[in-house]
Amino acid sequence: MNITRCSAQFLALSIAAMGTAQGPTWQNPPKLVVGIVVDQMRTDYIYRYWNNFGEGGFKRMVHEGAFLRDAHFDHVPTETGPGHAGVYTGTTPSRHGIVANEIFQRATQTTRYCASAADSVHGVGCDDIIGRRSPENLLTTTIADELERRTDGLSKTIGIAIKDRGAILPMGRTGDAAYWFAGGADGAFVTSTWYTDSLPPWVLRFNGEKLAASHLGRTWDLLLPEARYRQALPDENGYEAPLAGAATPTLPLDLKALFKASGSTGIITSTPWGNTLTTDFALAALSNEGLGTDPITDLLAISYSSTDILGHRMGPRAIEVEDMYLRLDLELARLFAELDKKVGKGQYTVFLTADHAAPDVPQYLKDLHGSAGYVDAVELEKVLERELEALMGPGRWVRRVINEQVFLNDSLITAMKFEPLRVQRAVAEILLRQPFVAEALCAIDLMRSDFTEGVRPGMQRGFMPSRSGDVLFAYRPGYFEPYGTTPTKGTTHGSAWNYDTHVPILFMGKGIMHREITRRASVTDIAPTIALLVGMTMPDGSTGCVLGEALAP
Repeated sequence: MNITRCSAQFLALSIAAMGTAQGPTWQNPPKLVVGIVVDQMRTDYIYRYWNNFGEGGFKRMVHEGAFLRDAHFDHVPTETGPGHAGVYTGTTPSRHGIVANEIFQRATQTTRYCASAADSVHGVGCDDIIGRRSPENLLTTTIADELERRTDGLSKTIGIAIKDRGAILPMGRTGDAAYWFAGGADGAFVTSTWYTDSLPPWVLRFNGEKLAASHLGRTWDLLLPEARYRQALPDENGYEAPLAGAATPTLPLDLKALFKASGSTGIITSTPWGNTLTTDFALAALSNEGLGTDPITDLLAISYSSTDILGHRMGPRAIEVEDMYLRLDLELARLFAELDKKVGKGQYTVFLTADHAAPDVPQYLKDLHGSAGYVDAVELEKVLERELEALMGPGRWVRRVINEQVFLNDSLITAMKFEPLRVQRAVAEILLRQPFVAEALCAIDLMRSDFTEGVRPGMQRGFMPSRSGDVLFAYRPGYFEPYGTTPTKGTTHGSAWNYDTHVPILFMGKGIMHREITRRASVTDIAPTIALLVGMTMPDGSTGCVLGEALAP
């Protein structure tokens, strides 16, 4: 008997619920749903930092709510855009269309940013490109879209983040508002004409307080005595890249001096106070928009971006990263305390997850004699070009290698009268001969076959014919292209391996059962679970399953 993942869970829960009288829970939904995405958070951070957390943040969620300890993304690439879209649509890039942060366009042979906008969309609160953003590349609804439809537009749905894509994608195409950080001298939160023609008065007041500059008028030192930290490495080591303008990647760090030297508040995004500023703005939205103050369910989507921006530079073993998470824990406690006061304890529901996790710095693993290394993508493209010319004849066969995908020159293939599958197979065979490549799949096979084992299903779920390459491949565990300009420092993400896919899922509040859940779950399960809790239609492309074990009877 073949029982799907969702139907098996439903059967078990139905048996457990037999004889239990249940009322129509959808008639008394939470007044407010708060979605929290922590950018680049690994599940093991909860275990590693547990003893240094306070009682009001992560520990409160674990002690009061449901903690899914074996939750994963089941698609690639594991990046910010696809991750946020997956959390709120309940499906994968093959359906929601955000196949990467940067989407290669065959017609123009250029990349298009996942939150880019048409020329008719302009910034509100800023004049430069940072304001020309929209969700128009998103192809399925989110829980914000469905909540708006459920309440006939009476719900308030607001997305907030340092990164524009972290604020925009959760709101879908019909959410009320999305605000993101513009940096620069003023450090303002902005939006675009996709949402409104002018910033609300409360946003103007908030920007006028210049909190970003205020937060930067300090020195960043450790929150706790150094002996209490779980660092694997000394603060001074060869695996971390310093913040922009800093001489070394060490603490204490004079943020006031860095701000003065750069003239830009952008430096805050690499510090714990980027998260503080995000909470400041979220609490301003909570108060000024009256979120959760009436029986109609509202949605506040918060994405904490600074964890990723610092994580890329430092890697997961840095004492700075641990310090940022200890301070984020305080921000969560501050947020929850305000929600208790303004909405009422037990009247709101929170979920927390990540848009992806992250691996250790490869050079650090190499020095420990682990299997890891760096890939030169430019050299890989040259190898493909050279070997394809030897097999197929002269010409530029490869348009671009990006996001572990190969885009071929379809015009040349047609002119040479080759079958596309023949060229795709040749590329896959060349890739599989490289010692750092674990898997390679042809686009035609991805369209015609159903893969079920290894990293292949994740590659297939991340594949959309109109937006993806002709051949998709996966580097071996521990191997990736260097991040930034310091090739042996810092880390990145994007793979289908556990270090990138394994993220926490925590629920807390109204309608949530207190328990730990250790079975494997998917991040795509969050959206249908929230939809069931609120009593609304699931996002139209959702493929996730309701996490019934997390819901109170």
